[in-house]
Amino acid sequence: MDKEKYKVRAQSDHLTFEFLSEGPKGSIPKIVVYQHMYENFYNLAFGDRNSSGEILDDLITTNNGDTDLVLLTVASTLFDFFEHYEGTIVFAQGSTHSRNRLYRRYLTIFLDIIQQNFILFGELEGEIERFKVGKDYSSFYIQKKY
Repeated sequence: MDKEKYKVRAQSDHLTFEFLSEGPKGSIPKIVVYQHMYENFYNLAFGDRNSSGEILDDLITTNNGDTDLVLLTVASTLFDFFEHYEGTIVFAQGSTHSRNRLYRRYLTIFLDIIQQNFILFGELEGEIERFKVGKDYSSFYIQKKY
């Protein structure tokens, strides 16, 4: 992915990534975490690092004017993750319906780029299918193309 994004620092396990959102509200620490769910499934969680610096807050709305850069940066961590965790599937879901709608919009915008490297699925009413533009998916599944 050669789009502009923030510089990311990966922890040695390649399950946690950190970067700074830069905007009118200053430098805001962001964190991306891949959490093992079961078998070869991992949950992608991201948000602001909380004030204690230990966990992420995925409900806060920062409004730092850099949504494009933040989401592209989060997406860029998939490359590193899949390089170290081959054969896995990443589950992603917005913490609210409006966030899920935002993620779906960005997945639609960048679908051509995504499909060059990944297979994208959407979940709708308990059924999982290849991602199709215009559907109101409740969650998403991402798998690396090999």
